[in-house]
Amino acid sequence: MLFGDLGTSRLYVLGLAFYFTRHASLFHIAFVNVLLVLVGSCYLIICRKYPDGGGVYSSARSSSRALAVVGGLMLCADYTVTAALSCLDAFRYLGMEGELGGVRLEILCTLAAIAAVGAANWFGPRGMGRVALVVALATVVLTAIIAVCALPSLHHTRMELPVRERYSVSAWGDAWIGFTEIVLALSGIEAIANMTGIMVSPVRTTSRRSILPVLVEVVALNMILGAAMNALPDAKLIDPEGHALGTDNMMNLLATAYVGPGFSHAASFVFGALLLSAVNTAIADLMAIGYMMARDGELPAAFGRLNRHGVPHYGLLLAILVPAALVLIFPDITQLAGLYSVGVVAAITINLLSTGITSQFALRPWERRLLLGVGVVMACILLTLLYNKPGARAFSTAILIVGLSARLFTLAGRSTLGSFACNAARLFSVICLTGQVAVTALLPAANPATLLWSASAAGLLVWVSKWVFDAIPLKKEDHALENLDGDYHPVTTYLVAASRPSALISGVMQDARHSQAGVVVLYVRELAIPVMGLGKAEDIADDQRACDVFAEALLPARRLGVPVRLVYLIGGMVSDHILQTAVDVEASKIYMQIRKRRGILSFFKGDVIGPVADRLPESMELVIRA
Repeated sequence: MLFGDLGTSRLYVLGLAFYFTRHASLFHIAFVNVLLVLVGSCYLIICRKYPDGGGVYSSARSSSRALAVVGGLMLCADYTVTAALSCLDAFRYLGMEGELGGVRLEILCTLAAIAAVGAANWFGPRGMGRVALVVALATVVLTAIIAVCALPSLHHTRMELPVRERYSVSAWGDAWIGFTEIVLALSGIEAIANMTGIMVSPVRTTSRRSILPVLVEVVALNMILGAAMNALPDAKLIDPEGHALGTDNMMNLLATAYVGPGFSHAASFVFGALLLSAVNTAIADLMAIGYMMARDGELPAAFGRLNRHGVPHYGLLLAILVPAALVLIFPDITQLAGLYSVGVVAAITINLLSTGITSQFALRPWERRLLLGVGVVMACILLTLLYNKPGARAFSTAILIVGLSARLFTLAGRSTLGSFACNAARLFSVICLTGQVAVTALLPAANPATLLWSASAAGLLVWVSKWVFDAIPLKKEDHALENLDGDYHPVTTYLVAASRPSALISGVMQDARHSQAGVVVLYVRELAIPVMGLGKAEDIADDQRACDVFAEALLPARRLGVPVRLVYLIGGMVSDHILQTAVDVEASKIYMQIRKRRGILSFFKGDVIGPVADRLPESMELVIRA
C-alpha cells in the first residue's frame, strides 16, 4: 500500500518537476527526498506511539476533536485528488488519445475506470490487494531496469542551481516556490500510519519494515531517474514552442530513450496498472475516513452504514462521484496537481505538531524536537501553498467547509438542545454550506473575498460545533447482549461461528444439551475497509443481521435450558476472530456452516473455513455442516 502511493508518485512527480523547474529539477527532487526521509522518520515515531492508528484523525484527537476532523477532511481532499490524478495519468501512460463524441478519450476512460474500481469496492475486495502486490513488484523491476540502463549516460546530466542570484530575495523565493510545487509524494506515509491498527504486531517492527525499504527504494531511484531525465537532450524534453514534454508520462519517455520503444510500450501497461491500483487505495481510504468519523458521530450516520459485504455504501458513492467530478472540471494533469498538495501537507502538519506537543505519552527530547522541527517546515510549506496556489486553497477550504457543515448538522441532531437552538444550528450549517458552494462557483479562487469567507465560515463552524458538542450526553448506552445461564453447569464449550440465521444453530443447541455443553455464538461483522484509529464500536442494534442470528440462537437455548454467551465483533479477519475466540473460551468444538461463494465473490471475499481448518489447535474439533 505504501509503495502504491510513494512509488506511484514518481510517475507524475518527475515530469511535473521538470515542468515547474526545468534543469534545476534535480536539486528540487533531492530536497524533496530529504523531506521525505525526515517525514518518514517522524512517522516511525508516530506509528510506534499510536499502535491502534497513527493517522492524523486519531493522533490529533488527543489535542482537539475539531483539529482531528480538520485533519481528516484534509486527507479526504488529498485522496480525492489522488484518485482523479492517478486515474487520468494511468490512461496517459496507456496512450489513450483522440476524441469520442467531442470528449477526449482519456477522460471517458478515466470516468469508466473510476466507476469500475468503485464497483469492485462494493464487495470489499481482498483479492485486489494481491493484484496490486504483483503490479508493484513488476514496477520495481521495470523501474530498476530503466535506472540501470541510464547509468552510463548520467555524465551528461545538466544541472542548474535553483538560486542563480545568491543575494536576491526574489530568487530564493522562486526557488522555495518551485520546491513546494513538487511536494506530491508524501500522502503514502500518512496512509500507512492510518493502517497501524491492522498491522501485524508488534507495530513498531512492522511499521519499520513497511516504511524503511520503500523509502530507500523511492529515494535512490528518484535521484537516478531525476539525473537521467536531466541527461536527455533538450529536444526530447522541450518542444519547439518551449513547452515541457513528458509532464504526464515521463517514465515512458525515459524508458524509450534508455531501453527502447518496445520496452516502453510493455512498461506503460504496468505503470498504468500501478496508477489504477493507487485509485483503488485512494477510494478505500476515502471510505475509511468517512466511516470512522461517522462512527464517532462527527459526520452523518449514513457514512457509517455498511452493506452486506462490510462496505460503507454511501461513502463509496461519494468516493466515486467527487473524483469523477474533479476530472470533468480539471481535465489536465497539471491542473489536478495544482489541487493536490494542500490537503496532504495540512494533514501531515497537524499530525506532526499535535504529536510533538502531546503529553499523553513520553517522547525522547530528540524525538520531540524532530517532530516539531519537521512540523514547522511542513507548516511553512503549507502557508506557501495556501498563498501561491489559490485553486488548491479554494478546493481544500471547500471540502473543509462542506465537512464542518455536515459535522455541525450531525452534532445538533445528537445534542440535548431545545428545538429552537437545534434548528438554528442546523440552519447555520446549511447557510455555510450553500454559501461556500456559491462562493466557489461564482468568485475566482484568487479573490481575497473567497479566502475571507472560507476562513470566517470555518472558524464559526468550529466555534458553534464546540458549543453544540457540550450539549451532547457523554455516553450512549449500547445495546446489551442477552447471555443465558441455562439450567445446568456446562462441562465443555461449543463455539458456533454464524454468518446468518439457519438451522445449524438449533442443531448445535440440541447437541449441547445432550453433551451438557455451553454454547458461544459468534457473529463477526465483516468490515472490508481498513479502520483507522480508535473509533466508537458499532452498536449491535445497527446490525439487523446480527440481531437475527442472536434471536435465532436464544429461542432454542431458552427452550432447552442451554447456557449461551453471545459475542459480537467488528472488522478484521473473520478466521482470526473465530480462532482467537475459540482459544479464549476454551472451546472443544467449532461449528461452521458452508458459505458458498462463487465467481466474483470468491475472488473478492476469499474463504473462511480453509484458514480456520489449517490453523485449528489439536485440542479442538471442527464441525462443518451444510
